[in-house]
Amino acid sequence: MGLRPLRGWGPLNGQNSGSGEASSGGFERIQVGRVQLLVRSEAVSWSRQAVESYGSLHRAALNSAYQTLHGRGPVPVMTSPTGVGPPWAVRRYFRGGLMRPLHDRFLRAGRPRSFVEVENSARVAALGLATPRVVAAAVYPTGIFYRADLVTEFVTYARTLAQVLFEDDGPWGGDHSGHAHREALACTARLITDLSRAGIHHKDLNAHNVLIARDGQHVHATLLDLDGCRVGGPTHSVGAAALRRRLIRSIRKLEGARTQSLGPGGRRLTTYEMNDLLGEDNQS
Repeated sequence: MGLRPLRGWGPLNGQNSGSGEASSGGFERIQVGRVQLLVRSEAVSWSRQAVESYGSLHRAALNSAYQTLHGRGPVPVMTSPTGVGPPWAVRRYFRGGLMRPLHDRFLRAGRPRSFVEVENSARVAALGLATPRVVAAAVYPTGIFYRADLVTEFVTYARTLAQVLFEDDGPWGGDHSGHAHREALACTARLITDLSRAGIHHKDLNAHNVLIARDGQHVHATLLDLDGCRVGGPTHSVGAAALRRRLIRSIRKLEGARTQSLGPGGRRLTTYEMNDLLGEDNQS
């Protein structure tokens, strides 16, 4: 299930620009100039052309996007260059918190975040949890820093938990009864239980990196931003209470910054009610 760890920043076995080497997990590692990429076979041609023509996957996607999402930075969504399958979303990694002034630059210490996320995504999927399928990852070294991109298949008819709870548009638009909120929190509770049982610790679980997808009457939660995950496997249980507390803090922070409340009739949900909706902790 796992990928062979990608360590080191040097050229691939001394090979020339544009050459590549096989990797496990369905990915190929290639190099274009100084740019290192980890790509699935269907993304090799586009990735090479994107770097050669635009300098990065993110810039190439911005040039051909039919939709742009917004988080810490713009996330362009484009039609799959293969002509089949779901659209692709291309995310540039940006700094947050006290490191925000560094924008999209990361110190070249340890393993590149985009490559770590590729491996974590494979491990999480192998444990049976839903996460967007990774198509390609890129690292752009510059001096002591690097920038990084990640390309995933775009999950249609989906909103982040934050959007479901605090925004009116989208598939859940106009539902002020609280049903959509409770439905989203209930499937998030199932996700937290699954994370705990699978031994997955997400150090930054928040309302922005839980994706709520609707397929007809079925609603399920998908996990995003896996570069900070620690995947211990099913024999290493993780306390659901800690995951739930982290998520509730995130929701409360958003709730305090917005006028819309989570409770029926505009009433703010109590912490007890929020805990009840997100599930009892039987793992700690």
